[in-house]
Amino acid sequence: MRKQLLFVMCVFAISFLMVGCSSNYDATEEDMNEAIPFEEIYEAPAIDVVYEITDEPTSCSLLAAMLSHEAVIDVTPVILPPRVTFNIEQFVAYNDIEHMPIIYSIRYTSDSYQVRGFVAAPGDFMYRSYPILIYNRGGNREIGALTPDYVLWYAMRGYIVLASQYRGILGGTGREQFGGDDINDVLRLIDISENLHFAQQGGVYMLGVSRGGMMTYIASRMDDRIRAAAVWAAISNSFESFYEREDAMQMVYIELVGGTPEELPEEFERRSAVMWADEIIVPLLIGHGGEADWRVPTHHAINMAEALENYGKQHRLIIFPDADHSHWETNFLDEMDEWFKQFPIE
Repeated sequence: MRKQLLFVMCVFAISFLMVGCSSNYDATEEDMNEAIPFEEIYEAPAIDVVYEITDEPTSCSLLAAMLSHEAVIDVTPVILPPRVTFNIEQFVAYNDIEHMPIIYSIRYTSDSYQVRGFVAAPGDFMYRSYPILIYNRGGNREIGALTPDYVLWYAMRGYIVLASQYRGILGGTGREQFGGDDINDVLRLIDISENLHFAQQGGVYMLGVSRGGMMTYIASRMDDRIRAAAVWAAISNSFESFYEREDAMQMVYIELVGGTPEELPEEFERRSAVMWADEIIVPLLIGHGGEADWRVPTHHAINMAEALENYGKQHRLIIFPDADHSHWETNFLDEMDEWFKQFPIE
């Protein structure tokens, strides 16, 4: 009992320090001038900023203590630049959020590799039980890599967020496979989340964007711990995606998957959820933009929804005709929140 009390006191003290660490900048006039206006707050956050990950020991830090899973190698607090801190503070104040969110960089093992990622939480997660959201990023390699502010937006919606950079990226070992064995990097986060005893237990939610949507489809075929999932602009047919895109994107498939559709049909089918929609075991919300999305055309969403309908799978399709490949100027995240509420974590 005494050890438990000391542990709780340690966690509380460190959480206070960490929250302070993540917001200890005084905004200058220049910061304020560069702040994102309220009406643009859900646009994709800027990535032309430098983030500092502290060198402080983490053996007794808040999330290091909670992320006691054997796969977690280290957890380090992230210090945001002044401009990003100011934007978040303004968002918190504008939306009457009581506590600033916090974020940590994590390094964990998946298969035999080390993988980088982030975990973020609302600032009052010690006093309220929040659901866990696994976020699957888009892009490939360093293109579309996660930044702390991007992950924080989801935490401010009321989720404890875990997100992977995927293996081989930004200091990770191994090589990503664009929907191959790197799916284990996503599923490993679900394993780790089971040690977050302050969060809602009994399942997780999952969100994937673009390539991350493809990862979400694959995970929704494999893991029933996912209570419900949402995808935006998700690739549902990698055969079509290979030929729809420019030479540079074809090279991504060749380099990361290992060849062309003719050379590796089984690998491309593995990355084409529309071909095995009957194996989906998770309720899916599918969001997509209109004709302006040239990266992943809208028929990927329509065809996937039709396949799910044919097999009687629980799903909902929403097309945003005026949107492109990004959801930031739509209310898709509001729709996602409502979708998840239909499948409460018990």
